[in-house]
Amino acid sequence: MNKFKSMMIGAAVLLSLQAVAQKPKVPAKGIGQKYGCTSIMQAPKINSFDTSAGSRGLVDPYYLWDNGSTLKVKFLAGSPAMQERVKSFAKEWEQHANLKFDFVESGETDIRVNLDNKGGHNSMIGQVASGIAQEVKTMNFDTTDFASADAMHRTVLHEFGHAIGLLHEHYSPLAGIPWNKDLVYKELAQSQGWDKMTVDVNLFQEYALTYTHGTSYDKTSIMHYPVLARWTTTGYAVPWNNQLSAGDKMLVTALYPKGGVRATEVPRFVVTNYTKMNVVTSAEKQGLLLYPSFNIKTAGADGQVYFTVFFYDEAGNPIMDNNEKYNISNVVATYKSFKLVAGKTLSANKNLPTDFELFIPFSELPVDAGAKIKAVFKAILVDGKELKMLYSSTPVNFSVIR
Repeated sequence: MNKFKSMMIGAAVLLSLQAVAQKPKVPAKGIGQKYGCTSIMQAPKINSFDTSAGSRGLVDPYYLWDNGSTLKVKFLAGSPAMQERVKSFAKEWEQHANLKFDFVESGETDIRVNLDNKGGHNSMIGQVASGIAQEVKTMNFDTTDFASADAMHRTVLHEFGHAIGLLHEHYSPLAGIPWNKDLVYKELAQSQGWDKMTVDVNLFQEYALTYTHGTSYDKTSIMHYPVLARWTTTGYAVPWNNQLSAGDKMLVTALYPKGGVRATEVPRFVVTNYTKMNVVTSAEKQGLLLYPSFNIKTAGADGQVYFTVFFYDEAGNPIMDNNEKYNISNVVATYKSFKLVAGKTLSANKNLPTDFELFIPFSELPVDAGAKIKAVFKAILVDGKELKMLYSSTPVNFSVIR
């Protein structure tokens, strides 16, 4: 249990850090466009995913959409002319993947695209977008960066690649890029305002071999960042890639096969319609009763989910304790775990306001009576060594009344 708890808190902290998008600055000399996008996920840890031989590229199978899905897409901003160009470029993926993008103007949507003059380029990875509130964007384009048709084309393809589950190709463990890290740190700090951790996450992290879905590294992938020759110790370089590569096409054909089913599935769970978490002080039970309200949709394969609540002080620092039962790596928390069957849609505290309860006794909250603290609900999928954050709520603020 201690090992699991350490993994849980590590994943929660890492994912919290990666949720902060970095705002690009002026392009580094020789790049010609704002560098990279901020569509970042945690490095996978599993080592048993059955790959599809022959295809290339990195993908997170836990966040794939159902094969054959029609994804509803809505623009939150942008001129009609700019929107039409985005539509035409995005639909290139439909030629190879068994997916459809249905661009709509109203109603609930899967992908929400913002076009403006700030915020850089980024997208939620695959079905992660399903857990985002309907009024919030899941993809952003900085139109000041679209100085040429090629720049817009490659950027739209790249971000919609993320939206269907693809990851950055330079994260491949087969890439073997001989980075001149000190120079990269220096130049991206100057041009983009990126600190060391941001560079490490965006460029230098490496995914598990099994996430390559084959045996090849594809430097021509639309999902690859450009690499300047001076950024490597051998002069190795990768230019801007403006088109879908042969490897990109093979990969999405295998992930979303037309007229067939995926060869291998993992648990693909998504938490939706989270609305609130009621916190009730119980004098009878001498503790806090916590009632998060949400739905969870399960697909792919069966999986284990931990529904947790972490506690923080008024400043946002984790409340620490060493009790075995009510902490995760000494951070005060409570949780319940369930093995969920694929192909279900379940709800918590929707039909009845108290049908799913989490509890923590006052004695396990090492704070004074009347202290203001925060509670954060998190749903985490555990599949072997792999942990996937399904949802993390905004903090609920309350005072401890014993």
